This record gives sequence, structure tokens and C-alpha cells, in this order.
Amino acid sequence: MNPPNKIQNAFRTAASLIIALMMGCTALPEPTESRSGELLIVYSGNVLGELKPCGCDQEEDQGGIERRMSYLKQAISQEPNTLLVDVGDNFKGSTRQGRLKARTLMQALAKMKYDAVTLGDKDLLYGNEFLSGIQNIPWVAANLHLEGLTLPASRTRVLDNGLKVLITAVADPDLFYTSSDSNVSLSDPRAALQAQLEQARQSERPDLVVVLTHMTREKGLTFLEMSGVDVVINGHIEKDSDEIDMVPVYRAGKIFVQPGPLGQKMGELRVRINPDGEKTYQQKMVRLGSKAPMDPEMTQLYDAYNAKVEELFMATLAAKRQNKHERVFATEQTCQICHAKEHAVWSQSGHGRAYRGLQEVNKSFDPECLICHTTGFGQPGGFISEIDTPELKNVQCEMCHGARQAHSQNPQGGFAKEAHAACGRCHVKKHSPKFNFSRYWPRIRH
Repeated sequence: MNPPNKIQNAFRTAASLIIALMMGCTALPEPTESRSGELLIVYSGNVLGELKPCGCDQEEDQGGIERRMSYLKQAISQEPNTLLVDVGDNFKGSTRQGRLKARTLMQALAKMKYDAVTLGDKDLLYGNEFLSGIQNIPWVAANLHLEGLTLPASRTRVLDNGLKVLITAVADPDLFYTSSDSNVSLSDPRAALQAQLEQARQSERPDLVVVLTHMTREKGLTFLEMSGVDVVINGHIEKDSDEIDMVPVYRAGKIFVQPGPLGQKMGELRVRINPDGEKTYQQKMVRLGSKAPMDPEMTQLYDAYNAKVEELFMATLAAKRQNKHERVFATEQTCQICHAKEHAVWSQSGHGRAYRGLQEVNKSFDPECLICHTTGFGQPGGFISEIDTPELKNVQCEMCHGARQAHSQNPQGGFAKEAHAACGRCHVKKHSPKFNFSRYWPRIRH
């Protein structure tokens, strides 16, 4: 028998479709070939409220919303098929200034037009009502449920090149505070993710599945084992001095990555999907260093934040003036009387010029800066303002040796050990990444 010709084949295919439709089956045949193409995933997270680096140390002068926006504009102009995602822990410290930072950072993310943002445990600091008031943030969370705020379990983005990307997110319940009277609840992350993957297989049929996880690195890695997952981007940070492993992990055609801390670097993950469905990855971290340009729109937003911080500072002055404590700090002028040699060394050190540094960058009203550039700020009897307590400007003797008004009236010894321990309060990683007492001490030896 001769093989059927093309006309016969076409007739039989059409007949099969008609029969299928008559039987109530409306499903189309599976495509024989996957869509192919390339995309760039830019990822961030673990910012902990760092709107702009303080600039105290050149090495750590990296990151900030101004540099991030400039980087994103350039990246998107060079690669239109770009996906922007964030894995949370953007807030830090339940304070009035921290609240201002959180709102400013969310406004920045909205202007940056992220495709998906998930919530970390730090991001619930100000409650559900605060989050509900933030506009134009593409939240995504498959197993995190907040009363009064609808969080989509997944988001789908179809790129200009036709590639369809599914983004979903899960978080570790152990990191979040939940109770019977809490307005926060979390379901099992693996079950929630499995439900999203099954739904996607039936309807979305994505070319790439990206899972944002918020948990420890060890737990996040386990999600590479789940069928249907291609990319896992994990975020979680406890404190700003934490070291984060940013080295990618490749397993069976999949990849696991993490953003660095404080928004200092942006993660870039280039994904190539071949016609046979095979995926290849290229990952790198882009440092947002001091040479990176500042975006004018973000500079305007940051200046508005600064103005609100200054308003907050001025508003608290009245209360501080009314409740002014008795004098407990002797001040460097008094110390000089008996310790002239030591005072001369101090005067020539960075400690003796610390307040001037704030004035030069217009931050002499910022509590987060004043605490390490003045003497006793936030303590009873400590620095209040340049007008109220000018004698307590700079990092004076008593920042290291403790308040010594009583000592000036009845001298006693034994304060050196306290000085050694005091260094760590301000010389933290993001301000002094190379700090080592044995190397720094000779600069101010006295």
C-alpha cells in the first residue's frame, strides 16, 4: 500500500479535531517545540532601610536608591526583556525615622516598576495597615496571608520576545510571628508552591518558573528539588552586618541565587531557553559603587525624605529642652585641663572632626548619624543639638570612656578597658568594613 499523501494526512488531522470537539474535548494539541529566547532577571532584597550609604568609608560607599535607578534604566535600555524582582526584608527598626525610610523605599520601588516583590519578616514591622497604604507595589505571596491586604499568589509576565515567565513566592513560617489573635498567617510553603505549579501546568504553561523564597539559604535550596521550578531567588537577613553567600548554585538545569546585603549590589541572572526547552544561566553581581551616576528622580525623593527627617528632629527638640537632664558629661574642654597631651592627639584625629563631616553632607539633623558623630546623643545629659549643646559636638573622650562629670570632680582611674569595647558601637561593618582595633588604635594612641 502506498503511504498516504499530504492531502490525506490533512484530512485525517481535521477529522480527528472535529471528532474531538464533538466529544466535548476543546483542548488543543500540545506544542511540539518550546518557545526559545533570552531574558535578564535583575534581583534585589535584604536592604534593611538603606536608602543611601552614609559614605563614612569609601569601600562601603555603594548602593542606594539613586544609583539603583540609574543602573536599572541602563539595564532595561540595553535589554528590553528584563524582569525585576525583590525578595523582601527592606525595612529595619520600628522607629519614626524607620517608618519614613520604609515608605520612601516603597515609593522608590514603585517608581522603578518592579515586576514582583515579596514580603520578608522585617517588612511587617509597621503592620498590615501601613502596607495597605502603599500604592503600586506588585506584591506576590503564595503562602503568606495578611488581613486587609490581598496578595496575589503568582504573577505572569509575557516578555517582548514572547517568553512567558511565571513568578511566585513562598516564605518560611518559622521566621514570622503568628498567633491565634494575629492578622498574619502562613500555610505550608511546599504545598502552596505545588498548587501554583500544578495550576501553571494546566493553564499558564510558562516557559520559565521563578520562585522567590524568603527563608534561610539551606531551606531555600531545597526548592530546587521540586519539579517545575527553574529559578530560585532567596532572601533573608537578620542584621546589616550579616555575610550573605552570593555564589550561585546550579543543579540539574536549575539555579539558586541570593542578593547581597543593603542594596549595595544588584544581581543579574541571564537566562537562555533553547528550542528544545533546555535552559542555561549566567549570573553576576553588579556593584553600585561611588562612580555610579545618581538618578535625579531618586535624588528628589531622597531629598524629600531628608526634609521629613529634619522636621522630625526639630519636633523632638522642644520635648528634649523641657526635659533636659543635669550635666553628666564633663566635655573635652574639662578633660583637657588634666590630659593636655591626650587632648592634643584627639584634636587632630577624625574623632575631633566628626561633627564637621555631618555638616559637610547636610546630615547634622539625622539621628542615625548623630549617634556616632556627637557625644551622648540619645542618652540622658547627652548631645541635643548644635545650638543647645555645642560643647558635646564630635566624638569626645567620654564616647569611649563613659560620662565622667563625677570623675572630673573626684579623679579615679581604670577606664581604658571600657574604651576598647566602645569602638564596636560605631565601627560596624557598613561604616568601617576594615576596622581592626590593633590597626586603628595607633591613629589615636594617647
